[in-house]
This record gives sequence, structure tokens and C-alpha cells, in this order.
Amino acid sequence: MSVERRSVGRTTISKSALLFFDAQRGVFTCAVHDVTNRGAGIRLQQLNVLPLNFELTFDNFHTIRKCRVVWRQGDFVGVAFQN
Repeated sequence: MSVERRSVGRTTISKSALLFFDAQRGVFTCAVHDVTNRGAGIRLQQLNVLPLNFELTFDNFHTIRKCRVVWRQGDFVGVAFQN
């Protein structure tokens, strides 16, 4: 049984998002599984290498969130939003 370490409750969702980190590499899809106002849990789709800092958009580039990888377990990644 795992212990919940988040200080803020999360909202479970199932939504596609786009992430990007280098104009040369393009834009990649991912699946968002949970989100808070401080971060998110995302599942990578066909992306083996992810830098520690990248950008994420939930609404097709209307808004962009800067992210930092907090933990990674296989293709599931926990990220913190940076302000």
C-alpha cells in the first residue's frame, strides 16, 4: 500500500495533452491521468527521452504550462508546474 505524499488533493482525469521541449523535435502527445494546481501525472506515448524541463498544453496552445519532472516510473511521469 502506497502512502499519499501530496499536500494538495488531485483530480483524476483522462485527457490528451501536448508536450514539447525542443523546436527541432516537435510536439508529442501524452495522456493526463491526474492534475492539481501544482502539477500533474502524465503517461508518455512513444517518447523515450524527456528532459527535466518541458512545456505542456491542455488546450491546443491557448495556454502553456512550464513543467519540471519530479519523478518517473516507466512511461508514467509526475510533473510540477513552474510559475
